[in-house]
Amino acid sequence: MTRLYSGAGHRVEPGDALGRGGEGTVHEIPGRPDFVAKVYHQPVGPDKALKLEGMTRQAHSGLLEIAAWPVDVLRVRPDGPVQGFVMPKVSGYREIHSLYGPSHRKRTFPHADWSFLVHAARNLASAFETIHARGNVIGDVNPGNVVVSAQAMVKLIDCDSFQIDTGDRVFPCDVGVPQFTAPELQGRPFHGLRRTSNHDAFGFALLCFHLLFMGRHPFAGRYRGKGDMPIERAIQENRFAFGRRATAHAMEPPPHTLPLDALPPAVADLFERAFAPPAPHHGRPSARDWRLALERLGRELRACDRNGTHKYPERSPACPWCALEHASGTAFFLPPRQPAPAVAPMAGQREFQLDSVWGRIHAVAPPVAEAMPRPGPQAPVASTPLPELLRRAQRLNALKTAAIAGIALLAALIQPHLIWLWLPLGAIAWPLTQDSAVRRERQRRRLALFAARRELTDLRAAWQQRGTDLAYQRKLHALHLARDRYRNLSTDFQRDLHRLETDQRQLQLQAYLESQFIDQAQIPGIRVTDRMALESYGIETAADIAPDALDAVPGFEQRTGRKRSAALLAWRQELEQNFRHDPRQRVEPAEIAKLQQRYAQQRTQLEQELVAGPDELATIKAELLKQRAQLNIALIRQAMQEAQAQADLRVFYPDQLTFWRRDRV
Repeated sequence: MTRLYSGAGHRVEPGDALGRGGEGTVHEIPGRPDFVAKVYHQPVGPDKALKLEGMTRQAHSGLLEIAAWPVDVLRVRPDGPVQGFVMPKVSGYREIHSLYGPSHRKRTFPHADWSFLVHAARNLASAFETIHARGNVIGDVNPGNVVVSAQAMVKLIDCDSFQIDTGDRVFPCDVGVPQFTAPELQGRPFHGLRRTSNHDAFGFALLCFHLLFMGRHPFAGRYRGKGDMPIERAIQENRFAFGRRATAHAMEPPPHTLPLDALPPAVADLFERAFAPPAPHHGRPSARDWRLALERLGRELRACDRNGTHKYPERSPACPWCALEHASGTAFFLPPRQPAPAVAPMAGQREFQLDSVWGRIHAVAPPVAEAMPRPGPQAPVASTPLPELLRRAQRLNALKTAAIAGIALLAALIQPHLIWLWLPLGAIAWPLTQDSAVRRERQRRRLALFAARRELTDLRAAWQQRGTDLAYQRKLHALHLARDRYRNLSTDFQRDLHRLETDQRQLQLQAYLESQFIDQAQIPGIRVTDRMALESYGIETAADIAPDALDAVPGFEQRTGRKRSAALLAWRQELEQNFRHDPRQRVEPAEIAKLQQRYAQQRTQLEQELVAGPDELATIKAELLKQRAQLNIALIRQAMQEAQAQADLRVFYPDQLTFWRRDRV
């Protein structure tokens, strides 16, 4: 390696190469274990040299904690051209992509849960905030420029590509990734492009969305319009697939994804603002806005009662991860490793005695079967008489009715050819002569009868739901099933253990396919945008590739997409053909321990369910008897009310005892 010189003229002899890229090579620096040297293949031009020198003058401790920031330049000669720079060594960090993709995360960050992802997003926001504080802009925001540690610490790399403001000059960022570029910059050349922190804010929101939503790209949803919708076009047209305007933009999220409303409204609103059409007077949320919101989100997380690896906002009514994992069949987070139990769960003496517990369950006497009562009045019900004024009005109504009928009949006898006229006139005149108070009282009593019968019907329906022993029988049936499962645990464990031992080839093949990541393979016809779309639909490895899964991904079901689907299927087939089974490989002890742990958990759950069975049955029985007593009393009272209402209405029809039968009301 050629000898180089620091900015102060001191000799620097780069050591072993740590990595090589398109621009240069990163070397160790003997005697400086915390720093490395990036040496370009050729000396840089004067503009790049001035940019690097300006960056070294800005270096401070806070900046070096979050970025591989240049701290010194390296020259060919003490006064010669710049050919590199010194920066902090970044070790023990992995690309952020290996954190937010579920399959990647299970391998590189097996301990990470959602709270870890939230914390990483918060630290990323803090890093952006530090860069923006000096008027600098990252510019080329993409997953390849961000790395994460096992403690969720974040560092920015490739800092020499940032847009730097040295005070007297701005050095632009000449590179970028369209899939992480703000909509107002889509289609524009990156060379010489002047960017702002507002453009960075869009890229940050994309990275944050990837972290919180399991690697999903917010613009890689399903397009319901005609034609294809590549990610770049969706970004340019502000088609946020998870937002409240997604339907208006003919977009919908991929299946089995966290909905935006699973986040607190403050965080969801930041995503809406970040991905909304750019407004001239209102910028996107700043890095500080994100940091404060994510810090608050981190404090408000709670653990799921059923699965401790699931963390979610405490204001959420239920754990969203349980629902997603059940629907997708995918575990997004791995449980912490636990040592295998010393004694296999299927053997050994245990304090739990099934026969004794089942005897206590059997000792709970079932509730006595009882038919729903149908009470009726024990004695004739006296109707409520009408007030004297209404009785007079009723008698007067009867006289008016008789008079109208007589007149109509007389007119028909005198002029029989006009009977078509007299009868309708009589029918019209009759209601006009009736007293309104009487009509109102009759209607009131009719409505009272209707209400009484509706209430009686509702009480009978309630008795069918709460007065029968259905709940008791369901619980007893569940206890029978639990007892049978408990008795079969040993047999089921031995069956699954035998399956582990005999299905080694398939298990080895599955593990091999899960280790083959699509983003690390060279597959003909598969572009960067294709990989992002696949990842947004949960397809990360060769094991995830299947015809049905590919058909669900936009762009892979159309004519051009068929070629890409065929390329992926051919790649998986090639991997399967090249796979070699190792018959000497035994079952991993960790797999056996995992199986033992699973059955131990089942045994514990079943024991708890059976032990609690007698008390639960007794509680259900007591509640049933209580409900029956209350409903029986209510039925008797309501039957009396119905009889009273029927009697009160019959006052208007004293000679028609059966007129207001139940089927007439």
